This record gives sequence, C-alpha cells and structure tokens, in this order.
Amino acid sequence: MRGRDHEWCHVESLLQRLRQGGGGTLLIVGEPGSGKSRLLADAIAEASERGIGVVHGRVEELGELAPCSTLLEALDLRSEPEGGDASTRFGPLVLERLRAALERLTTGPVLAALDDLQRADPATLRILHTLHGLLADRPISWLMSRSTAPNACQAVSLFDILEREGADRMTLAPLSPAAVAALTEDTLGRSSDPATQALAATAGGNPLLLTELFAGLREEELPREAARARTPSRLRIVVRGWIDPLGTTARSLVETIAVLGRSLSLEHAAALLDTTPAALLPITEEATAAGILIVTEHGLAFRHKLVADIVAAGIPSSVRQTLLDQSGVLMSSERVAPARLLTGPASTAIDAAIANGRLHEAEEMVRSRLTEHGSLYGSAELRCLLADTMYLTGRGDEAIHEAETVLAIPDLPGHVRERATLVQLYATARLTDDGTARAYAQEIIDGKDRHGPGARSAALVALAIAERREGRLSRALALSESACRPAGAGAPTERRHEACLIAAGVLVDVHRFDEGRAMLRQARKDMFGEGHLAWAADASALEARLELLAGRLDDAVTEARRALDLAGALNTPLSVAAACAVLAAVALRRGDLQGAAHHLGEKSEGAAEARLRHALLAAQLAEARDGPGSAMSLLAELPCPLLLTLEPGAGPWMVRLALGTDDRAAAESVVAAAEALAGANHEFPALCAAAAHARGLLDEDREALALAAGRAEDVWARASAEEDLGKMLAAAGRRVDATESLERALGTYDDIGSVRDAARIRRRLRGMGVRHRHWNYAERPVSGWGSLTETEHAVTLLAADGWTNPQIAEQMFISVHTVAFHLRQIFRKLSIRSRVELARLATEQTQNGSDPPSGGRRA
Repeated sequence: MRGRDHEWCHVESLLQRLRQGGGGTLLIVGEPGSGKSRLLADAIAEASERGIGVVHGRVEELGELAPCSTLLEALDLRSEPEGGDASTRFGPLVLERLRAALERLTTGPVLAALDDLQRADPATLRILHTLHGLLADRPISWLMSRSTAPNACQAVSLFDILEREGADRMTLAPLSPAAVAALTEDTLGRSSDPATQALAATAGGNPLLLTELFAGLREEELPREAARARTPSRLRIVVRGWIDPLGTTARSLVETIAVLGRSLSLEHAAALLDTTPAALLPITEEATAAGILIVTEHGLAFRHKLVADIVAAGIPSSVRQTLLDQSGVLMSSERVAPARLLTGPASTAIDAAIANGRLHEAEEMVRSRLTEHGSLYGSAELRCLLADTMYLTGRGDEAIHEAETVLAIPDLPGHVRERATLVQLYATARLTDDGTARAYAQEIIDGKDRHGPGARSAALVALAIAERREGRLSRALALSESACRPAGAGAPTERRHEACLIAAGVLVDVHRFDEGRAMLRQARKDMFGEGHLAWAADASALEARLELLAGRLDDAVTEARRALDLAGALNTPLSVAAACAVLAAVALRRGDLQGAAHHLGEKSEGAAEARLRHALLAAQLAEARDGPGSAMSLLAELPCPLLLTLEPGAGPWMVRLALGTDDRAAAESVVAAAEALAGANHEFPALCAAAAHARGLLDEDREALALAAGRAEDVWARASAEEDLGKMLAAAGRRVDATESLERALGTYDDIGSVRDAARIRRRLRGMGVRHRHWNYAERPVSGWGSLTETEHAVTLLAADGWTNPQIAEQMFISVHTVAFHLRQIFRKLSIRSRVELARLATEQTQNGSDPPSGGRRA
C-alpha cells in the first residue's frame, strides 16, 4: 500500500508476535476511504503466506442479517443452532459455540480479522468483547477496523474498552504528498503534471478518492485540462455512497455548504435551514463523524474539497442559484423572516434528492410537505416534484395525472408550468404507447412562445419517439439530434441528456455504433455535469445493448450488470428491463436457457420498447425449449412493424420460424414489413441487410442471402445470414461453397462466444463429413464448479432445469452418448451422485451470480 509503511510496521509486529506464540490486538480507525479494508486484506494475505490460520469477517453495508451472523459465517457455523429458540439463539449458547469453534482453530496461531465493525449490531459487539477476554491465553491475534461513520457509536465504545484493556489503536492519516505522487504514477502510468497535482490536492490525501479519481480519469480518457471541469462518474458514485447514509437535515447541511463553497458559521447554517444553532449541533456531529465536514475557526467546512465540488455539481443549477440568492439575502440582513426561507431549503433538498436518484426519499419529503402546505402555487410546485419522482420510477400514469393536475391551475409561475409540461411529455412519450404524445408535443412546438427551451426540447424528443415507433428512423434521428442542440449561445442544457439518450438509442438500433458511442458520451457528460445521477443506469443499459450488437458479449454483460447495480443503488428501475433483456439475449446465445429465463423473469416495467424486447426474447426462449409452434403463439399478438423497427435482426428469425410451422402467409407478412421499413430508411444498411435476409429465406434466394451477409453490421446477424446461405448451398449440392459459408459463420459465432449457434453449425458440418475440434484449453482447477468446461457448464444448467439426456442432446446439437459422458465428468468433478445434488449446486451458483467458465484458446 502506498504511503502506509508506518502502519504496516504495526501489522508486521502483530504477526511476528503471533508467530512466536503470543497474541495481541490492533484496532484500526479511519474515515471512509482511508484504506482500512485494504490494510486488513494485505494482513490476511501476509498471514496466510506465513502459515498463520485466518478467520475473516466483514459486516456488509446493509448490516447483519441477524445478530452475530458475521462471526458465525466467519467460522462456518450455522446461524441458528438446531433446537435453539428465540430466547437462546443469541445468548450464552451462541457464545459457547463461537468460543469452541475458535479454540478448535487455535491449535496453531490464528489471526482474527474483522472489518467494518461500525455496521455491527450491539449483540455482536458484546459477544466479540467477551470472546476477546475468554481467549486471551490462546495463540490468537485480533485485527479490527471501524469507520468514523455516524452509525459507529457502539463500535466506538468497544474500541475504547479494548484499548483500556491493552489493545493498540492506530488511526489512518491522509496520504503524504510523496505517496500521492507515487499513487498517481502507479495508476495513470505517468508522473504528476501541475494540473493533476492540483486536482489530487483537493482529495485531501484520501486513498479511495485518489484511486477512484485516477482510475476514472484513465477509463474515461479525460484530457488533463478538462479534469477540473468534470470528475469521473465512478468517483461521483463513491461520494454518493458517503452522503446517502446521512439523515435528511444533515444532507441538506452538507449540500448547502457545498453550494456556497466556503466555511459556514453555525448561526448562518441554522438560519438557512430554518432551525436553531442548538438543534443543528447533533446534525453537525453526524456530518463530521462521517468524515465529510470538519469544524474550523471560521465554521463548518468540507474535509475534502473534491467531495465538496462533486456534491455541488450534483445539485441542479436552478437550485444552486436559489441557495446562493438566499445566502446573499441573509448576509445583507440582520434578521430574516423564517417564512421567506421555508420553501427554498425544502425544494432544494427535494430537487437534489431527485437529481441524485434518491427517489423514494424525495417522494416522502414531497408528501410530508403537501400535508402542511397551504399555498396553491406552493402545492403545485411540490406536485411537479412528485410527478418527476413517479416518472423516474416508471409510474407513467400516476406521473401524467399529477402533471395534468398542476397544469390545470390558472396563472402558474413559469418555472412550475415548464417542469410539469416536461414531465408530462416524457412520461407520455416513453412510458405509454397510446399515441397522445405526438399531438401534445406538436402543440408545444407550434406555440413555442408560450414555452421555454426545456419544454420545447422535450417536445422534440416526444416527436422523435413517435417517429421511431412508426418506422421513420431518419426523421426520429433528426428530431432527437435537434433536441440535443442548445437553443442558442448560453441557452440552458438541463436535462439535455434525456434527448441524447434517445438519439443514441436510435443510432444503436440502426447499428451506427461509433455515432451511438459519441452520443452516449455526450449524454454522460451532460448528466454528470448537471448532477443527474438518476440517469446513469439508463446510459449503461444502452451501452450494454450496443456491445451486444457489436458482438462483444462479455462487455455487454459487464455493462448490463453495471446498469442493474446503478439502478439498485440509485433506485431508478426504468433501466432494469433493458439491462435484463441484454443479459437474457447473451444467455440465449451461450445456450444458457435457465439463465435467459431468470433474466426475463426480472422486472419488466420500463419503456414500451424494453417491454417489447422482453416479449421477443420470451418467444425466442420458447422456440429453444419447445419448438417453433410455441414461439409462434407468443408472437401472434406482437406488432410486427414496431418489433422490426426496434430489432431489425428479428425479421429473418421470424420468417424462419413461420416457414418451420408451414405458415407462409405469416412469413410473407414479415418480409413485407421488413422491406417497407428498409425502403423508408434506405440510408441505413442494417435495415436493408435484414430485409434482404428475410426475402432470401422466403424465396430461397441465395443472392439475397449473400447480399445480407455482406452488408449486415450486426456481427451475429452477419453470421446468421452466412449460416442460412450455407444451408441453402448445401441443399443445392454445392458442398464446397456451402462448407466455406458455414465455416465463416462458425468462425464468427466462435469469436463472439455464441456457443449455441456454433454447436448447431458443427453438427451440420459433421453431417457433411467436416469435423471440428472445439474444446477449449484453459487453466482450470481439477475439481469444483470452476473446473467445468463451457460445454459441461451448459449441460449442467440444462440437466439442473430438468431436461432429459435426449432433450439436452437435441438442444446442444450433440449425441445422447456425448451428453452422458459429460454428465459423468460433471459428477466426478463436483463429487456428487445425483441430478438432485446437481440442481442444488447450480441454483446456488446462479444465486451467487457466478459467471460461466470462459477463457482459453479455441483449437
């Protein structure tokens, strides 16, 4: 660890005493991000290398599932002893089980490393103290850490008691300038330049802030001169994790100080928050204990300027200006009437919560204030904020109702009408498909003098969505790009990121990937610049779809999981359906039908487009499981033209499906829709290639299939066209040409990891007398889940899902004997004897989120 040589000497001393038969206790305290967990991890690794036994426990962020669960899990004990009842479950009986387990381990030296004890419940801390005393004569050393976070009061008491009993305490100080310079070079691969040094100085020597800052600068490739203007998105998420646990008033205090950009006296802060200095004292203590604020001779200030900058940037510009104006009034007047300050801080806190994705909290704040607010226009403004939270959480009908209620009030203030109009437009356009958004948007465009630039931009987005759904993609793209452009020099760009995301979505759908990426970068720049973290998950979900269509399945999974993580952290469920659709598509291509079903079983709320993609994937999964007949029944109710607009590559699959069920009329209908879409959007080669592919299948036209294979920009669609061409050439007796086409398709499927498709082609080539070795050489353990090959993993999931050997063989395009061979290998590697045990293990791995085996070289 950079800059922790002195602290590491204390750890070394503890381990040395332990090796010599002694014990000891080292208590580590530090602010969030100071490197406590890293120090414990290094100590654990060093202890293991020296032959010292390790017991490692960490209290998770949401706390313990039950009292003492961290200690029980660290010692691999059941949470609840057999025969235990509620009165004994966490009393002497548990203490005795923990003591006995530790004594069994201490036949040799043992290091007990316990991290993040500030999150532990009081019962755990009491039992930990008792164990510490009971095992004092055993060869065991204790390494415990806690944060200065505001919820650490019980852990503070434990550390104080242990220190009085002889434990050593070590507080992690900020990194020195020399250590910061070394960390800069480690992470960025270059020495510090003045701009980087100045930026790093604002982190106050905090290791986590510095590490995330430099890693984000490297990942996002920010130029040095732009680094001050825009901090990396991953760093914003870290700071958000520090601010969120604070109470509402403490967070308002922090945000107010961040906006004002200077120290704030307790009296000034109390006046701004409409309270008294005495009432503010516990709030101040909460913010300082969390390591966010400090008390200086001039008042309250941020511990790290970098954190202050990020918090301030996360507050919408209009809210920042309100606070600045309010502070100026306060500074110029000896007394300020509380009534003048009531609305400002309230709306500021709610606005900031919405922008940062704290939507549940924002809604609770709005509802609590609505019950006590007597002003008609004040209530209207609160209802605007409520509508926004409803929109962002996917409740389109409720959001529209609230917005319409506000807009029915006569003589509304301009900013209230603007926001209500904007929410109604976005909610109507994105979350409903009743066609009303177009008329409303056109009305706003035609009456532009009555609306501000935000509403007009939203109207352009609504029109773009309508045009997209009707298959006029060029028009949709032009409208969305127009919405992305500021109305003029100095015009506000607030919420422009929503328009950029719509434009990026159209670009991705028509496979203009480079332009889509550029538009995504613009969307992220705007949203993070304005502090609208609530949209971060949407951007990642869209990027996941881009990676899927570009044939980078691993990257698609990474971005989709990032979108789900962000959606959970930011409480923004709209992007969940889109991310799950990508994960389901990847699982289907890899032959993991159970995984695909799992992802399709997740929330399907969201934009209409995401719901339609879920329906298409459900039909594709049904075909894989039960054949074309089952899939056709699911497709019967779906709007074919809109489906092809969103998923051009679905056209050939639907034609193949219809022909497989002898429904030529349905196949002709799909081809007609695909050709109409391509004709209306001839400038997009992806649509033309999909139409040619569909026509080639319908008419058995090899030239059309060759054209599709040459023009398709979706990597998987290109391989699919090559495969269909190879099959048609083989049927015509042109074996050499057929083999070449199938080989090209196989190479593409293998390159992108589309295991199921590759297996299907190998079976066809085997039938033509062409054989391929297709196992992977990879470094794997000899037993356990990680020892399974990709093929064995696929067989495992199907068998665990209840498939018979013949069904697995048909699904994976291999023989029944090969399936039986793979199952014998799986049973041997996992040390099991039945499919019941296999199903249990597979379920556990799925719940733990384990990835399928990968890596190695294709032979």
